[in-house]
Amino acid sequence: MADDAQDPDSLADIGGLQRDGLLLLSYLAETPNRPLISPAVGGAEGVDLQCFIKAPEAIADDAAAFAALVRSVDLLGRAAAPANAASVRLTRTFLFGPGPTTSAQEVQSARQLRRWTTAVRLGLLVAAAIAIGLLLKVDQGRRIVGQLSQVRGDLDRSYSELAKLDRAQDFQTWRYEVGQPPDAVPNDSRADRDRPASGTMDLCWPLDQPAERQYRLLPAKPQAQALCSQLVQQKLRERLIYARIQLWNCDMVRLNPLHWPGLMRAAPGLDSCGATPPGLHAEDWKRTELRTAEVAQGISGYLLPLLLGGIGGGVYVVRRQDEALRSATLAANDGVAAVGRIVLAATFGGLLAMVFSTDEPVRLGSISLTIAAWAFFLGYALETVLKTLDAAIEGVVGKLRPAETEKQNVPVSPR
Repeated sequence: MADDAQDPDSLADIGGLQRDGLLLLSYLAETPNRPLISPAVGGAEGVDLQCFIKAPEAIADDAAAFAALVRSVDLLGRAAAPANAASVRLTRTFLFGPGPTTSAQEVQSARQLRRWTTAVRLGLLVAAAIAIGLLLKVDQGRRIVGQLSQVRGDLDRSYSELAKLDRAQDFQTWRYEVGQPPDAVPNDSRADRDRPASGTMDLCWPLDQPAERQYRLLPAKPQAQALCSQLVQQKLRERLIYARIQLWNCDMVRLNPLHWPGLMRAAPGLDSCGATPPGLHAEDWKRTELRTAEVAQGISGYLLPLLLGGIGGGVYVVRRQDEALRSATLAANDGVAAVGRIVLAATFGGLLAMVFSTDEPVRLGSISLTIAAWAFFLGYALETVLKTLDAAIEGVVGKLRPAETEKQNVPVSPR
């Protein structure tokens, strides 16, 4: 190698090998529970430490010294596996900043990797907060719908008990005038010709002061008073539940990003609870439980699996990055690969929701979980799922392939 001794590229390559060897040596010295030079890897000749401190010109002029340098770097690389010189240098630059021998490309790679890592972790934190908020809203909506069903059942029972009473004996007719206190009207009175028949009058006290003259049958006996008091409380609870449903529906409209442009362009005071379909009353549309059930089903059945699939992929990425930092195995493309894995995990979570399209728990073996929970596990164990999918597809495709015909040797007649 005497002819190449003064070649700058050759000297630079030799210097790079020396720096790699010293870097691997220092990494092995700092790693606990690992021998500095493994006898099983070093073999009989072992690592020649002198080749790391010789001048590059001297090694370039000595073929044996160059061979010893290459062998030593190779042995140290095997001892440091799965880490290598490039990953150790990138990890140290990522954690502690550039060193005196760090190249500009390595500094740029570490800076980009740090940006990707920060973005992934912040995105994972935001996605987890959004998922928790959506879970709470869905649970709140379902509880409100359940409370409405319960109070409707109580109202049906109260009306059934009131229907068993005698209107003429257990109730008394009262007249409500606008701006005046109610006054009792005798049941046998014929002076008030505007009074409707008792069978068409509403029972019990009204929740609000009537806006016009109204006749009602108010309880006159203890049993009727108890039933009317119970009925009024149930109606009040029903009104409060409808108010909560309206608030929930309006909140979900405001939380939907698809409605943000319209809400931002809306004039002050304009209704922000969504457009009312033609032919429906605006208040009925705001407080209907059908919207609540539909939105809750859409969030839990489609949006949450998509989001939790990405969160599962993000958790795996963060865990993998922590392991790479501990083992000094960072690579320059880890940031882009992490984002790609999260996107793929979210996509599979959405596909899982589309395939099953149910909010009921799905049973797999002895484990029964919701679609959203399965999407999280799928995103975390994406490699296992993809390997299983590859094996299944290969099995199906293998059956569709035509069988290869065996070539038979045709005997040749002797001449």
